[in-house]
Amino acid sequence: MKKVLAPVIVVMLLLIAGAFIGCSFIDSGYKKISTPEDLLSVVSDPSGKYILTEDIDMNGYKWTPVVFAGIIDGNGHKISNLTVNSAGDSVRTTIDGNRKEYETQFAGMFDVLSGEIRNLEFTDFKVDISSDMPCFAGGLAGYLENGTVTDCSINGTVSLRAHDRMFGVGGVCGAGYGRIENTGIDITLVCIDTDRESKDEQFMGGVCAVGYPDIINCNINIDGYDSDHGYVHNGGLMGMYIYEEDVVREGQITGNIVTGKITFFEDNDDRRAYCNWYIGEVMSVILGKSSNDGSGFTSDEVFEYDTDLLPGMNQ
Repeated sequence: MKKVLAPVIVVMLLLIAGAFIGCSFIDSGYKKISTPEDLLSVVSDPSGKYILTEDIDMNGYKWTPVVFAGIIDGNGHKISNLTVNSAGDSVRTTIDGNRKEYETQFAGMFDVLSGEIRNLEFTDFKVDISSDMPCFAGGLAGYLENGTVTDCSINGTVSLRAHDRMFGVGGVCGAGYGRIENTGIDITLVCIDTDRESKDEQFMGGVCAVGYPDIINCNINIDGYDSDHGYVHNGGLMGMYIYEEDVVREGQITGNIVTGKITFFEDNDDRRAYCNWYIGEVMSVILGKSSNDGSGFTSDEVFEYDTDLLPGMNQ
């Protein structure tokens, strides 16, 4: 009897183990996406769970940013050539260094990301926005609302032309809070102030323009161009680190490497010209800071204000 039961038990255990090992995301409620049409359908269920089974090329497809609260697992695949030319419908309150509040619009793959993006290569994207109100633009999200981005690769261009009081661009997100970890970012950022008379607050960051996200073990290469007739806050990681009033937290910005360059001008008699590899201006306490490296970053300040700064220009 023992000789019979032993093999049976072994087979049963192997079947159980195989079931766990072979358990797919699909069996756990994940929907497969493998075509541009599949990706476009995400906007109809922005709280769903999705997994890429093929690379997806969005060239020629129109994309409109929406709030996303679900999960996208890239499964090692890529989304390429996604173009964003309009902000989403969402509005959130953002604050500047004086804690002034602004009702703000956002643009990116998602205008607001409160869900999770992981294991995804997001490449050759283009976010190109013009706005007449406070606005933030980022690669994956205009506003990160306690969302997470992990184990991703991000490569593309974010451009914003704006003028109303507070605006900016970031490689992963424009503004907000959440967690960005183990992600490579190779980003071109362009921010142009279109009003030479009114002074504004402008923000640029290789990861995030303004807010208080945790940024952990990320490699950032930034090629930034900022033309501003107000106050600039530029950084290889972030333009400004600031959290909301009455927020108590232990932020982490650790293990990051920043390379590249930000070229900028600040046309302003009351000049501040914040620009460095780390964070342009830190307004709130960051308790977890260690092992960040910005030795490969340079800042180039321009003092001719008659021409907007753009990629490819010789300064």
